Amino acid sequence: MAVLLAAGGGVYAAVSGGDDDKKPTAASTSTPAGRNRQDPTPEPTGSGESAGGHDRGESESDPNDVRRAGEAKVLYQTPAPEVSKKGVDVPGFWVMDGYVVKAVEDKIVAYKDDGTRKWALSLPKAVCAAPNSTTDGKVVVAYEGHGKDSCSQLALIDLDKGVKLWDHDAPEAGSFGGGYTSMGMAQSGDLVGMSWFGGSAVIKVHDGKEVAIEKPSPGCSVDGYAGGKVLLRAYSCTNGTAKLQKVAPNGTITWAYVVRKGYKVDKIFSTSPVVIALSDQDRKTGGILAISDSGKERSALAVGNQSYQPLCGTDLFGTNAGSCQGVAASNDTFYLPTEMTQDSAKGPTSEIHAFDLDSGKRKWAAKVAGRMLLPLSVDGKNLIAYEEPSYGQAGLVVSISPEGGKPKTVLRLPQATREAESGFYSATHTYRNGNFYIASNRITGTEGTSEKLIMAFGS
Repeated sequence: MAVLLAAGGGVYAAVSGGDDDKKPTAASTSTPAGRNRQDPTPEPTGSGESAGGHDRGESESDPNDVRRAGEAKVLYQTPAPEVSKKGVDVPGFWVMDGYVVKAVEDKIVAYKDDGTRKWALSLPKAVCAAPNSTTDGKVVVAYEGHGKDSCSQLALIDLDKGVKLWDHDAPEAGSFGGGYTSMGMAQSGDLVGMSWFGGSAVIKVHDGKEVAIEKPSPGCSVDGYAGGKVLLRAYSCTNGTAKLQKVAPNGTITWAYVVRKGYKVDKIFSTSPVVIALSDQDRKTGGILAISDSGKERSALAVGNQSYQPLCGTDLFGTNAGSCQGVAASNDTFYLPTEMTQDSAKGPTSEIHAFDLDSGKRKWAAKVAGRMLLPLSVDGKNLIAYEEPSYGQAGLVVSISPEGGKPKTVLRLPQATREAESGFYSATHTYRNGNFYIASNRITGTEGTSEKLIMAFGS
């Protein structure tokens, strides 16, 4: 297998044959020109009187007024706020019970599903890193410190009340000092694993204190953490050895999977069940493996000569091991999206392939024409996926049966918001309790556009 990471476009592809020099096509990462807004924490729009405001520069009409039969309702759409510079990453998005929380620079804002604001919190500086998962409605975020490119301050946020519970400096660790460049974070239970260029640490969620954990040996370093139900640590050394480690709640290493020499853990797609991608130092060869709960190799996925394209973002220093979207896993199945291919009869098509985690073999495939098809989550035995909008049609949230086949529509997004839906440079997509959310990961500040921060849809 050859495993390639296109750093520019932030897409991950696995292809067969390490000698054919096949490379995935990457989207440009150039920063577009900016535009100005006045409200740093704008109210949502497009959801009736509860929206509390309108998107400046756009029509004030509610898209629900022109909603077609069978289309989802726009719960709200929040315009992107004014940002400090062009091309700003805005990490941090959490879907709670009846509301969502989004970080944007030095603001963290909660929006209810009825379109009203629940709370807003200001931090001293901009949020620069955040984990995907929470613990009892609380999350540790990192915000900018005093030095240039330093993501060195930590705060625990209560996502229900919108208050900061503690505020600490990040622990000092690593041979390169406290630069805290390219901070990656993962949260599981009462632990937060952090890695940055030149260092790593684990802290407790409830008080922010550092946990005594096995330090990397000389010539070795922590590449990143992934969280959720468990906390996993990717670890590699200059002599070509590498490990995947499970971190227990007390900070001890429960098990360590020894990676084939010359390879390292490139991405952690899932922590429960454990599914990882390996790559060599040059990210030209590797494979996708399932690891058992005891740390043994469960299977190697038979990806054949197919290229796959989950959304892994740009991770130049490899510190965000668990950051990929567009993948999903159940106890026995792992779901991967293919790259767009050209079908002689149907034109551009994409597929989702389901892999048996015990055998590594492909179980089934679901195909759509003219759209990118991305796994979102597993609902019982069915896979929930997102069909991205095409040139002329809005997106769909679909359900796919355990046998694959034709996706069944769960939410048909409105044609009236297709352009806004297509306008996200990079976004997080979440389906929960019948609602679908799109939240921006990067505000480009492109002049003359109407970027959104969050769009929310319901039945």
